Amino acid sequence: LINGAWGQSLVELVDLIGKDRVYVSIYGAEYKAVCGMDFVNSWTYYDTFATRDSEGYSLGVPIFPWFANEGDATSRNDVLEGRDAVRVKSCWGGIVAFDARYLQRDLSSFHINATEHFKISGKSDANALDLPQLPLRFRSEPEPFWDSSECCLIHADIIALPPFLGPSKELKKEYGDGIFMNPYVRVSYDMSTQKHIWLAQRFERLLAVPQAVINRFAHMPRSNYRREEVKGELVEDRVWV
Repeated sequence: LINGAWGQSLVELVDLIGKDRVYVSIYGAEYKAVCGMDFVNSWTYYDTFATRDSEGYSLGVPIFPWFANEGDATSRNDVLEGRDAVRVKSCWGGIVAFDARYLQRDLSSFHINATEHFKISGKSDANALDLPQLPLRFRSEPEPFWDSSECCLIHADIIALPPFLGPSKELKKEYGDGIFMNPYVRVSYDMSTQKHIWLAQRFERLLAVPQAVINRFAHMPRSNYRREEVKGELVEDRVWV
């Protein structure tokens, strides 16, 4: 694709725009899913139900910068740095785009090299049997906890699969799990909210410090003892009957 004069001009254009701002896989960055953000009013984010930061924490108070200062606070820092690809674990935000390869039946032209993936990750081939099956489908779980919603599970299934490409450790650090939220793409549920979003954006950075203070007093993000569970892991749980 990038051979010849046309390909060279494409590379030059990408360099001009900035590699970190181009959502293509020429340089090995895998964008598996990208979400926008939905707002219930011009300054309050709506979809706290399905959004998890890059470490799986739920949100803080849903005003800018939305994420809590918990763990490495990667997602919060991405927002404060003005990135248009905020690294998250799951999202929906009223608008989402997936890498369609995960949802297609005919993958004859694409290959997920599971064997090579497990050699690199140090996992046994037996664990390959626990991989979600392609094509992925939206699904639910019988257990009544928030992270079992179809909005979260589709991202969990995508992350559980080996990538179509084999990104280097540097790219893995830069792009995380390949699930992103773009805070510059905003949708709403009524015309009045959409009309005033631009005004809220002009002043929202003033909310960063108050939001951090409120998070602390409100004990947010909420505790989630299942946050670090991974697919195939045996866990103990308490069931009330």
